[in-house]
Amino acid sequence: MSEPGLIALPMHGEVKLRNEGYRTRDGHVLEWIQRLRPDLPVTVRSRPEPFPRVSLARRHGFANPDWRWESPQPLTVPPLRAKREWWVKSLRFEPSAQASYDAAIVWNPIAGAHLLDRTLQAGRVVVDLLDDWSVHVAFEPIHPQLEKAYARVFDLADVITANSEGTVKLAARFGHEAVLLTNGVDAARFEAAGDSRTGDAQIVVGYAGKLSERLDLEMVTGVATRLPEVRFDIAGPLTSATPKADREIRGALESQPNIRLLGDIPYERLPQLIATWDIGWVPHRIGKFEVGGDVIKTYEYRAAGLPTVITPIIGAERAPDGVSVVASADDAVSAIEAITGSDSRPPRIPADLPESMSWREKTGRLLDALGV
Repeated sequence: MSEPGLIALPMHGEVKLRNEGYRTRDGHVLEWIQRLRPDLPVTVRSRPEPFPRVSLARRHGFANPDWRWESPQPLTVPPLRAKREWWVKSLRFEPSAQASYDAAIVWNPIAGAHLLDRTLQAGRVVVDLLDDWSVHVAFEPIHPQLEKAYARVFDLADVITANSEGTVKLAARFGHEAVLLTNGVDAARFEAAGDSRTGDAQIVVGYAGKLSERLDLEMVTGVATRLPEVRFDIAGPLTSATPKADREIRGALESQPNIRLLGDIPYERLPQLIATWDIGWVPHRIGKFEVGGDVIKTYEYRAAGLPTVITPIIGAERAPDGVSVVASADDAVSAIEAITGSDSRPPRIPADLPESMSWREKTGRLLDALGV
C-alpha cells in the first residue's frame, strides 16, 4: 500500500517532543516543515516507548502537528541499568507492514538503517546528523550496533547533512561526504521575550541545557566560588550515563550557595527564563565529552541579546558577535567581570542574526534536498 508524502524518523521520540517542546534540531525542523508545507502529508515514525508513556504524553504534553504519528507502545520493561540498549532492543516492536513514501528524513540512525532495510521505501533519503553518537558516553553500551547503523544508513542516503564540522567528519569516517548545515534559531521567539530583569542588583549568569558529563563541572563550581556575588541559574535535566554520575553532578552544583538549580524547563518557557538573565553561559568540556554537534543555546542566548561566554567548543570560531570564548575557569571569571564592569546591570547587546541562521532557512534547504 502506497503512502505518499514524507516519512520522518526523529532522534527524539514523540514522548520527548510532547513533554519538553521542540527544543532539539529534529523538533525545530518538524515544526517548520509544518509551517512551510502544511499541504505535505507527513508521517512521523517515533521509536517504541513502553506503555503508557506515549498515551500520557499525548494527554498531558504539548500539541504536535496534526500528522500521522506512529509510536508503538509495547507492554514491556526497558533495560533499567543500560538505558541506551533500549534503542536496539526496541526495534523488535517496530511495525512490519510495508510502506512507501516520496521521501524520508532520518535523524535516528538505528531506526533508519533497520526500517529502510526492511519495511520502508522512499524515493529520496536525507540523513540529517544532529550529533556524533558514536563518541557520546551514554551510547557506549551499544557502540558496535551504532557503528553498523551509521555505516548502513549512510549507504542508503541520497544526501547527508551535518550540523557541525564534527558530524561532517563522522560521515567522512565512513567514506561519505556531508553538507554542512549548522543549527539555527527562531530569533523572534527570543526577541519577543524582551528584558525582564528585576531591579535587584545581583548579576545572573544562566545556562540552559542537559546536565551530563559534557558539562565542565570543575569550571562551573570554580567560577561560582570565585564570584560569590553573582547568581548562577542552571536549568536542565540530569542526563548522565549513570545514576551515580547524575548524583555527583547534582551534589556538586547544590554545594554552591550561589548556584540555583531550576530543573528541566519546557521549551515554551525558555525565552521568558533567558530574559531574566544578564549573561548566557555554555561551560562545556572540550575533547572527550563533546558530542560533535553544534550548540543551539549559543544562538538562542544571542537572539535574546545576552552577552555570552562559551568554551572553545566545535563552531566557536563562527559564533555570532557578542560571544566571548574562554578556555579556563580563570578566563571565564575575567570574561564575566569584563561584561559586568561596574555594579550596574550589563546592557543587552542586540544581535543582528542573518536569515541564513534561522530554522526557517535551514528547513527550506532540507525540503529542497528531500525534493518534496
